[in-house]
Amino acid sequence: MGLMNATTMRRLLAALTFALCSAASQAQLIDDVELRRQGDDALVVVRFVTPVQFQRNVAARSGDLGQVYYDLLPTRDTLNLITAERRLTTPAGAPLVIVTDESAGGTERSRKLVLRFFGETPYQARAGSGNRSIELLLRGQGSKLAEAVAPATAPRTAPPAAPSGLTLVLQRLEGDDPGQAVPVLLQSYTVLVRNRQVDGRPLRETLVTGIASEAEARSLIAALKPRFPQVAIDAAPAGTETQATTAALATAPQLPAALGEADEARSAALLTEARRKSEEGDHTAAIARLEELLAMPPHGRTAEAQELIAQARWRQGDTERARAEFELYLKLYPQGEGAGRAREALLTLAPPPPPVQAAVGADGKAAATTTLSGSLSSFYYGGQSKIRTQDFQDSPLGGLPELVSDASLSGTDQKQIISSVDVNWRRRDADSDLRLVLRDTYSADLLRSSRSKNKLSALYADYRLTGAGLNLRVGRQSPTGGGVIGRFDGLQLGYKFAPKWRLSGVVGQPSDHLLDAKRYFYGASIEADEFLVKGLGGSLYAIEQRVDGQVDRRAIGSELRLLAGPVTALGLLDYDPLLKGLNIGSVQATWQWQDNTVVNVLYDRRSTPMLMLGNSLFFQNPVLQVQARTLYELLLTQSLPLLRQQVRDTTAFSTQGMVSITRPLTPSWQLGLDLRLTNVGALQPVADILPNGQPGTGNIWSSGLQLIGTNLYSARDTHVLLLTLLRGPSYRGELLSYNNSSAVGEGWLMEPSLRLYRQRDDTGTDSRRWAPGLRLSKRSTAKLVLEGELSMEFSKTDGPLRHESSSRSFYYLGLRYDL
Repeated sequence: MGLMNATTMRRLLAALTFALCSAASQAQLIDDVELRRQGDDALVVVRFVTPVQFQRNVAARSGDLGQVYYDLLPTRDTLNLITAERRLTTPAGAPLVIVTDESAGGTERSRKLVLRFFGETPYQARAGSGNRSIELLLRGQGSKLAEAVAPATAPRTAPPAAPSGLTLVLQRLEGDDPGQAVPVLLQSYTVLVRNRQVDGRPLRETLVTGIASEAEARSLIAALKPRFPQVAIDAAPAGTETQATTAALATAPQLPAALGEADEARSAALLTEARRKSEEGDHTAAIARLEELLAMPPHGRTAEAQELIAQARWRQGDTERARAEFELYLKLYPQGEGAGRAREALLTLAPPPPPVQAAVGADGKAAATTTLSGSLSSFYYGGQSKIRTQDFQDSPLGGLPELVSDASLSGTDQKQIISSVDVNWRRRDADSDLRLVLRDTYSADLLRSSRSKNKLSALYADYRLTGAGLNLRVGRQSPTGGGVIGRFDGLQLGYKFAPKWRLSGVVGQPSDHLLDAKRYFYGASIEADEFLVKGLGGSLYAIEQRVDGQVDRRAIGSELRLLAGPVTALGLLDYDPLLKGLNIGSVQATWQWQDNTVVNVLYDRRSTPMLMLGNSLFFQNPVLQVQARTLYELLLTQSLPLLRQQVRDTTAFSTQGMVSITRPLTPSWQLGLDLRLTNVGALQPVADILPNGQPGTGNIWSSGLQLIGTNLYSARDTHVLLLTLLRGPSYRGELLSYNNSSAVGEGWLMEPSLRLYRQRDDTGTDSRRWAPGLRLSKRSTAKLVLEGELSMEFSKTDGPLRHESSSRSFYYLGLRYDL
């Protein structure tokens, strides 16, 4: 994210045009990423459009990479699980961290946030307030978020034009001082000696010429400054007598020199010590050793030292010098062993916007800044479709838990193009915060054009007045609590009437259609950030939804949260007094120890679908020749009490329970154990969605063992090995899966996976299924990513009455552009 200018405004207009005219779009899971100061630390709050549960955190030895794993909780909202990325910068424009949300392998509900820091950054990951956020506490980074404010009287001036043909003064020497040897990084420039008089004193100046731009000069100065403190752009007064001696100093040699025996031993010792200091995290000491080595004449260790000092500066957080060091490595060694790694690093180390000073008004407050984030993407999907079709996900049954025993691919062919628009424009000043959000999805079905459709996921404005404590959100939006259970078109209004207390109201209509029925709802809630005891907060709410003039749903409920040091707990209760049933009863808790051991507990019981009178339209008798389209029509043949009883009789309950623990074994390995319970009640048939209904599953128990490895052969590889044992009322199964993520080549990320599953039931039927997959992504620029995946599923079933085998495939290919 950066300051808004004409270019970003054009991007915003292009994104809006794309949303209206393009053929498709998927919504990302990230709703917003907020960065603010919290004492000496920086707090990153990642907000999602759906409920999530924090699982565990894995940090790389390098200190500049982390992975935060989480699970998606049951929801009715349609979730298109595509990769999302947000870049966070300081107020001065310096990059701080890149947050990428992507699949974690295994089930589709398993996700992870990949954190790429600009320098070594210790951090803590934890569940946020509510069940729709994850917080990242960046230790010691708070000072970087201090606003750079100019004096109120400071005039705003345009930046000076960059001069052409720049020259650097590398060093100034007097008398017989021989100075330092010219470093190898200057071998592609012309290096001269200039003799001149300054204040009556003769000086010899080493000049570097042939620099094309001021940006190139700044990069060279950043790289040379530690070894040549006097280096600066030449500013000799006009008319000064100079005598340039081109033969006095030749350009730096391009071939390695032969060092003396003592220097050779010193070079080897410096490189060994620098590697050790870097592995220990003492990057300052490592840089000091490498600078001493690089001051020697170019020799066999110079190239490796140049790459190491670039990496050390990056991990230290000095991104400008790191970028300069990588660029100079490529200038000197374009075919070197580390050239690919340097180019890949430069893709991440995209030049930030130039540092700016925030303009201020007469009252001394910082002026408004605007940012733009999000992405545009388009993907082609082929092969066979997923078992859970889009129609199923869009229905009230979309929140059903997925079972490990279920196949993931259907026998239905698919050919479709899905493109996405996700735009988040933000304007902030000292008193207000305005966000405009657009997310839209259109699926172009190339086999059945009649099934092509658009789905607008979000189109809203969110406005907050900080001083008055008011907030307003209007448009199509995802629920944020208060008993709202699905995406809706409407308005939310909140007022902070005391430092830790807020009143809120909501009114709107569900965005998904229920045949021809008309629905709307309204509700109110009171929320406390903290009450009774420190760290305990929550809310109470009441909400009513109406359908065709009748009460569709009337609910009262509470959301509670506890933040007590290493423990985070969240609870939700939703009860319908009219239909006399529990909609949701859920509690989740996370306990994170100082050594990064994480314990998670979850219990979730909810009606499937949610108790609503409108479900009587959804579960109509399929043998009836004429199906009612509205509740008015249904009430012509059945009484209201009878319909309410039918809703209670046809509503199933799903129950999920989980206890898990993840514990670090070594800096490279973590061990995880979990025990899960899943029980889904019997579901009635639903035309086109679940035509045969679904019998109850009974209690399905699963126990899992996870082994997680990081940095086994590089600074950017992760491995997840999972063994799961399943036991159901009539079957038992075993799942073995492996997921890998590795950076290969320049800008490439390779993620192979393999799933092996075997199941035996009481009828003597033996089923085997194995599913290899490969996901590849190529970051062509800092913002453009090409991505593709190929998944196969081979199955074989043998039993007294069945002998069959099948093979299915699923693939997609496309690109994503991050704004």
